[in-house]
Amino acid sequence: MKPIAKHTEYYLQDGNVTFMVERQLFRVHRYFFDRESVFFRNCFATSEECDGTDEKPYVLNIKSEDFAKFLWVWYNRHYRYEGQPKQTWFTILTLATRWGFISMRELAIHQLEHIAMGAVERIAFYKEHKIDKRLLIPSYIELCKSPTLPSPDEADRLRLETVLRLAATRERALLRASEQGCPSPTSALLEDDELVTIINDVFEMDSTTGEEQQEFEPAEDNRSEDSSGDWFFVDRPGTHGTNGMSSGSPFSFSTTRPPKPATDKASVDIALFTPVLNHTLIRLPRARARWVILAGM
Repeated sequence: MKPIAKHTEYYLQDGNVTFMVERQLFRVHRYFFDRESVFFRNCFATSEECDGTDEKPYVLNIKSEDFAKFLWVWYNRHYRYEGQPKQTWFTILTLATRWGFISMRELAIHQLEHIAMGAVERIAFYKEHKIDKRLLIPSYIELCKSPTLPSPDEADRLRLETVLRLAATRERALLRASEQGCPSPTSALLEDDELVTIINDVFEMDSTTGEEQQEFEPAEDNRSEDSSGDWFFVDRPGTHGTNGMSSGSPFSFSTTRPPKPATDKASVDIALFTPVLNHTLIRLPRARARWVILAGM
């Protein structure tokens, strides 16, 4: 077994709380943790096995290099945050979110907003960490104006609902361009301000319900809930079993009809979806999950 060692940079002589991460001791200043994190205040107040000394350190089940990146925010010798790679801020934001360091989370988001990254990567990461969904509007514009749809791998990262909303946005933009008299209309021809209006509508930017909700609520362990349920396309009358998809679609969806869900509004979550794809999307529940129906209604 690897011997316990003091971290070369963050074992501070005047530190007053010790953490052990991957058998490395970090002795730092408890003040920062008490000031900003309910998680750590509760930990310090209730732990019976640890007291923050070198003999009984608080053990964190993360990578030592990640904890060092997190501490760097406070102990940055140059008092500058520019120039760090996006992965550093990914790590900082993930830990800040897990432990409820709201100000540090906001700092990480601010830095990520000034770092170049692909639209799919930004959307996937921001959604995972419940970052303000309005910050994703430029990324949605980029994907809507792209000459190609997301690849199957990109679609997996975006999740199905986002892919469908993007498809709805592109189709509405195409229709708008056609109405404006474009001889060869594409979604890329629409002005950004018009596209933003469509995106606000399709992605329900003013809504506080459904999968598009982006409300950050720090929790003690912040375990992400399993998105339980299987997605099915169910043919609407008159679509002849096409499920609204062309035969050349790069995606493969189940066409098996699930049992008809209860129609009682108290037992069904319903979100309106632009009826441009000629199908109904239903998620079959598992465990505690309820029916979720996205339909052109």
